[in-house]
Order: sequence, then structure tokens, then C-alpha cells
Amino acid sequence: MYSPENWLGSLYDGNPGVKRLSLLLAFIGIGFIPASITSVWSDPRQENVRASLRHEVTVTLKLVQVYVTDKRGNPITDLQKDDFVLYDNKQEKQITEFERHVLALPKTTERSVIEEPVKRVLSSPPPLLNRKFFLLFDLVFTEDKGFRIAREAALRFMEAALLPTDEASLLTFSGGRSLDVRRLLTPDHGAVSKSIQSLTVADLLDRVFPESEDLPVRIASSESASTSDFRPSSSDGPSETRILAGNFIWALKSFAQALRYVPGQKHVVLYSKGIKPTTIGRGPAGGTYSELSRGYADMCKDLAAAGVSVFPVNTQEPDTTIGKGEATLRETAAATGGRYLGFAVNAEKHMETINDMTGMYYVLGYPVGETWDGRFHFVRIKVSRPGCETHAQPGYFNPKPFSEYSKLEKEIHLVDLALSGKPLSQDPMRFTMQPLPVASTPKDNLIFVAEIPRDVVAGIVGPKVEAASLVFDALDEIVDSKRVRVDLSAIRLDRNRVFLSSSLSARPGTYKCRLVLRDANTGRAAIAGASVMIPEGGPDKLLIFPPLLALEPAATILSGMPLDGGEGDSSGAFLIGHVFLFDPRRYSPYIGDQLLLGDVLLTSVRCVAPSNDVSGLGISVRLSSQASGEEMNVPLSILEKRDGEGTRAFLARLEIPNVHPGLYKLIFVVNDSRSGFSSQVTRKFSIK
Repeated sequence: MYSPENWLGSLYDGNPGVKRLSLLLAFIGIGFIPASITSVWSDPRQENVRASLRHEVTVTLKLVQVYVTDKRGNPITDLQKDDFVLYDNKQEKQITEFERHVLALPKTTERSVIEEPVKRVLSSPPPLLNRKFFLLFDLVFTEDKGFRIAREAALRFMEAALLPTDEASLLTFSGGRSLDVRRLLTPDHGAVSKSIQSLTVADLLDRVFPESEDLPVRIASSESASTSDFRPSSSDGPSETRILAGNFIWALKSFAQALRYVPGQKHVVLYSKGIKPTTIGRGPAGGTYSELSRGYADMCKDLAAAGVSVFPVNTQEPDTTIGKGEATLRETAAATGGRYLGFAVNAEKHMETINDMTGMYYVLGYPVGETWDGRFHFVRIKVSRPGCETHAQPGYFNPKPFSEYSKLEKEIHLVDLALSGKPLSQDPMRFTMQPLPVASTPKDNLIFVAEIPRDVVAGIVGPKVEAASLVFDALDEIVDSKRVRVDLSAIRLDRNRVFLSSSLSARPGTYKCRLVLRDANTGRAAIAGASVMIPEGGPDKLLIFPPLLALEPAATILSGMPLDGGEGDSSGAFLIGHVFLFDPRRYSPYIGDQLLLGDVLLTSVRCVAPSNDVSGLGISVRLSSQASGEEMNVPLSILEKRDGEGTRAFLARLEIPNVHPGLYKLIFVVNDSRSGFSSQVTRKFSIK
């Protein structure tokens, strides 16, 4: 099986234990008999079989969608169940379910052949399988004009090419390692069309760029990459174009894995100009980037194995000669059993081609033992009539419980949870975190503090819960990650609040921060997320970092053991006490946004002084009304100062004054009496 560590590890820095993966899991769920679809023809015995299967928990019905053509590619429309022979892992199976669908009028077929089945559409029961279309807009490797034309072509396809029984979905690739799900698979074509209409050229502006002819060829070795290795500049690693190409490959590979449990053939209409072959290491500029080339080929194989056929529509202008990605588009279509449709201007031809290729199909069903082993079953279908060619999904994967996932599959699951706004594998619980930069340079200059509410503890109770802290950059690369195992089984829900902390490393910049709690046995998860900006330091800069607030009484601060021999936080209480100075045996972190009149808070604030001289640093606090703009000074009692190399940490006590309820900002100001510099940071609250 293709191992992603080969080429993916060479593209990115970060924790080698967490590769750049993303997974769109289960658009429809792991089921074998979809509902709410209209049938053209079905075996009259199928209702009896369905009724018996409802009471049989050890047997499930496996469905296979089959396209049959003659030697010229014309569909064969009049086959019966006895004309088919089906093998599952070389064992002949009894076909108990049979449907024949004639959904389009092929040019070479006489109307009399299909007229009667069409009349029976309204009175027939729902079929076992229908057509499924995924409209995928590449918002990175595309062009403005081609995108506009493609969007209109997609709308015409939705209006004129689909039947009421078809399901459609809208996806976009925006540069990260996951596809953005704009609309889940649905028979509501109007909803999908509205989502297509919502796509604008503004969605392209951040990522549309020409693929350069002279891209850098130096790349970091995956063997030397670690959480403490940071690229000093873009010239020391792969270009942004190649990183995005790698992300595209991973997004499509993850998409294929998500669809491998969905029965039947899935059709992807890909609107893209394609990736230039030299970008993935083909031609004279190969060599170093040949892993990308192999990754692209494996991506196509994975799509085919999952029963996904790709129909690319080229969004490049037809008369453009620079940077053509037509070759990769054609490769994807050929490898998956789809067809390259040409340029977006030929919308009418696209609709005819897709309907000709997908409009006539058969559904074969047979019972199989329900085995949750995750193995791939090869399926082969023969037709007894001479001159017929069959086209079907090469096989299927058995599902399996989360506890039996491979290490790689668990990493895919983890990063999908972290990156997807709406993870399709489950509806995870949510909780709150605060990422706090405490220095401008690594190491351990970013602290995560998260509160785990009672419903999360109750929903993920167990001694084997993984807590994964991850930092992602703008291209969804993992900058740093740490994972520990925590025990939630011993926590008393009627006692103190529960917190978890972690320390990570990142250079100055803006990042997405995620904390994922996941039960090691069931995969049930809870997610916290926030963004953070780590400021750039310098000899003439005075920096103040966001404060951590604390309240009485004390809380339970979880400790964790590192997983897989990696680095991790062995004592969360020690980390909070050491970095933020307050005693976690008396106080608990406060990362919420609601305060009460008269609340007494501890605040921990860290500063970096110009020229590493902290002797002149002092701190003050103001309260500002967001409604009126009025400000007042808040008395501050300094409890402790701790100086480091060019840094000073303050621990102080403050009390919320008697003000009208509303929205306010606490403004923390640090002044340097020696240099005259001043800097400030704010926290927003509602006061009741």
C-alpha cells in the first residue's frame, strides 16, 4: 500500500508523528442501502428480501453499480439478472437484488427501447442506488475568467442535466489539506445551485497565481525534520506552489478514503486548470519532487478503488499556452474511468457526455457476512452475453471499529477533526481554549490553556483519552504538535473545574491552534480552536503578551503522559505555575468572556524589554466601555515579579469596579521608563 511518509514527510517540517493529512469521512455514513431515491425497474422479490434483512443483524446487503457497454462504448439496456455473474474475492455470489436504470436517452438508442421504463418511474419503489455527483471547484489552480465560465456551466448542469432522483454535493479546494464542504450530498438541487451561486472571484484572490518555471529545488529531508526545526525562509523548502500541489493530492486522497464505504459509483465533476506536470516533478525538472509525481498517481488509484470517476472541466482559457495542466487532468480522468471534458466554454457538450456515460446502469445486490475487519474485497463482474464490457468499482472495504484503525488512519482522523469546520466523521463536542504566546521566538513560546466542561468529560469518559495540541500555518502545515494521554475516568463531575495545558513552538506569525480530545477506543472527540498572532521581537521593541487571568477556587489541572515516546507535558499544574506564576492549588485559569461586578482576579502578564533591560518595566490596567469609549484606571496590586533573559513576568491582583453591565475591554499597558516605550494588549468581556 502507498505510504504517505515517503513524499509527504519531505515536503513539510513539524512533528514526524503527525503527518499532513486530512480526511472527509462518510458523506452518507457507513451504510449499504441508501434511501429516498427513485427506481426505474426492480426485481419484485426485493421487498421480501429487504424485510428479512431488517431482522438479520449478521448479514448486510452489498450493492454494486455496473455500467455495461458494447465494444463501441454504447450502453446495453436490456440485460436481466441471470445475464450477470458476480465474484467477491474470487467466490461466486448469489445475486439477490437487481435493478436496471435508464436515466438518459443515448444518441444511439431507439426511443422504443426505453420508453416503457421511463413511464414507470413515478409508480416504482425507491431504487437501491442512484447517481451521485460531487461538483468540485479548485479555487487554487484555476483562472478568473475560466472560473466564472465554470460556475455558470455548473449551474446549467444542475438545471438541465440532473434528474430528480440524482444527488449532488458542492466541494471546494482552497489550498489546505481538506476539501471544503459547501453543501453535503443532497437531492435538493436548488440548495446546491444556491451554494454554487455564492462562489465569487473573491474566493480566488488569495491563491490564484502563475506556476513559475524556475521554482526552487532544495527540500528538507523528512529524517531531519523535528518540532524544533524551523525553515528560516521559503527558499529553504518547497515553493508555495508545490506545497499547494501536495495539499491538493492529500485532499483528494482523503476524499477517496471517505467515499470508500459509500456504495455505488460516485462521479466528480472537477473544475480546474490542472497542475502543471513540472510542478509535481515530471519532465526535466523531476528528481527531487518525484515523490509528488508518485503521490499524484497513487491519488488517482485511490479514487478508482473507492469507485470515484472524475470528469475534469478545464478552467484555463483555450488559447493559453503557458502553464497548462491539461495532462494531469487527462491522467485523472483516464485512471478513474471518467472522461476529460475539455474547456469550460463547452457546457452543453459536458452535459451530454456525462449523461451518456452515467445514464444507463445496473444495480446488483448480494448478502455478505458483516465483518468489521477493514479488509479490501475484490469484486469482478461478468456478463454472459457476448460483446459486452462491464465497468464497475473494483471492490470495497469492510468497515472496522476505531480501536482497530491503523496508526496512519488515526492520524487522518485526527487532522480532519482539527481542520474541518464541520467534521463529517462525527458531530464533535466543543470546548474553549486560549492560546497564549509568552515569547516571540521558540522554544515552548506558545501555551495552550483549555477548560474541559462537564458535558465533555461525561461524553469522553475513560482512562485512554488522547489530548492532541496542534499548530497550523496558513497553508495548513503542522508547525508543531504534542500529544499526551490523559485519564478522564477518575474526574468527579461534582468537584472542581477541569483544565488542560500544553506548550508548543512557533515563529512569529498568525496560526490556527487546535486541541483535540479523542477516546482511544471509540474515536469520540471534542475540539477546541482559536487563532493566535505571535509578534516579531527586536532589540528596539517593547512587547507585551496576552494575559492569563485566574480566579478562586482551585481547579483540577490534568497531567498527561507523552504518547509514542514523543515530547509532552508531564504536569499541567507545573506548567501553569511555572510560566504564569500563580499557585494552581489555590486558583484556576479563567479563559471565559463574562465577569461579575466585584470579581477579584489574578492576572499574569509577560513582557519583553528593549535591549534585554527589564529594570524600567512597569504595568497598569484600564477598563474601557465598548459602548461609550469611557475609560477608568483599575487599581492593580503587584504580587510578584520574575525576570528572565530580557523578559519580565508580572503577577498582579485586580478587582472589577462598580460599572453598568455591558461590554468592556481590559487594557493592559506596559511602560519602559528607561526607553520611553509603551505597549498594550486587551481582553474583551461582558460584565454583569
